Amino acid sequence: MSPVTINLTLPGYRILRWESNLMMRVYVEALDAPRLCACCGGGRLRSKGRYQRRVRHLACFGHMSELVIACRRYHCVDCSRSFVQPLPGIRPGRRSTEPWREAIYERHDDGICASTLAQRETLGQATVARIYAQFTERKARERLSLDCPRVLGIDEHTLHRGQRFATTFCDLKNRRVFDLSPGRSEAELAPYLRSLRGRERVRVVCIDLSNSYRAIIRRWFPRAKIVADRFHAIRLVGLHLLKLARQLCPPLGWNRAWLGLLRTRGDRLEPAQRERLARLFAAHPVLAGIYELKEKLHRLLALKTQSKSSCRHHIRTLLGLISTLRDSGLEPAVTLAKSLAEWTEEIVRMWRFTRNNGITEGFHRKMKLIQRRAYGFRSFSNYRLRVIAQCG
Repeated sequence: MSPVTINLTLPGYRILRWESNLMMRVYVEALDAPRLCACCGGGRLRSKGRYQRRVRHLACFGHMSELVIACRRYHCVDCSRSFVQPLPGIRPGRRSTEPWREAIYERHDDGICASTLAQRETLGQATVARIYAQFTERKARERLSLDCPRVLGIDEHTLHRGQRFATTFCDLKNRRVFDLSPGRSEAELAPYLRSLRGRERVRVVCIDLSNSYRAIIRRWFPRAKIVADRFHAIRLVGLHLLKLARQLCPPLGWNRAWLGLLRTRGDRLEPAQRERLARLFAAHPVLAGIYELKEKLHRLLALKTQSKSSCRHHIRTLLGLISTLRDSGLEPAVTLAKSLAEWTEEIVRMWRFTRNNGITEGFHRKMKLIQRRAYGFRSFSNYRLRVIAQCG
């Protein structure tokens, strides 16, 4: 191992000599000796003798390497205490350097299983797990000192088949997971929200059309504006109007071909699909009106970055469509009108803001892959560490 390699991976040492066999063994010493006592800060130090410390380091030219460090133990005349010489890049009590431990963490984080990595590095699986836990805990501890992000996405996901829920808090501006908390009700989330720093600085919170989350945000994030998630709003319209179509047109039933045509946006239909849809409307004219209403609502809900004057015009259009649904007297249409009326304010804000919970849903997909790779988690704290390490 050359001096250049040492300086790049672990600066602060001078190479004395090295030996190369099955393992590269490098004898080094620290460049800087301590001048002050580590206990009291006194300057009258006395050497108590030398000793050697052996630690694992990064591989060199395909061979494992070990550093043999010449160290000293010191005695402070002022406080009569002894302490060992601090070494750069090596924490007290560790038998490996921080660059090597970080390399183990990154390789395990990239998907190499603990047993394979332990066999390649002649380690124990418990050592690999311990190193990974130490690095992930550092990232988790950072959350305790971080303020809540200004643009927040909140959504829940399941942990296993027992339908155990966890709530994800996503930093939508920086596109990363901020933190996780078990449960989804206010009673379950209250201890975590009470300890969360910077709740008053949150300006925008994006959620799906969930009344429970809306009540939580109004209580715990008093200065935040609630924005409805665009995907869930459009999905709600499609579900209710297709239910209305099946009610008015019994032959439609669960015909996947017809339902697929009715779900597809008009500007995405191919010429062959347009012809099939025209034949369907000719056979069942009632579906044409439902499809036209669905298209108007979808185009309205898909708007982004609208000005204030444009929003005033769109609000009148939305209220008119809600009134049309309510006056129809049909149960699916009335239910949809009631839901849209309850969330009108949040939907209007959706036109002004471009962020949505699609970022959060994407992280949920990655969390499912983390669960599958680990064959499930019994401990929520371990699961939280994994998610923060890979998504935070």
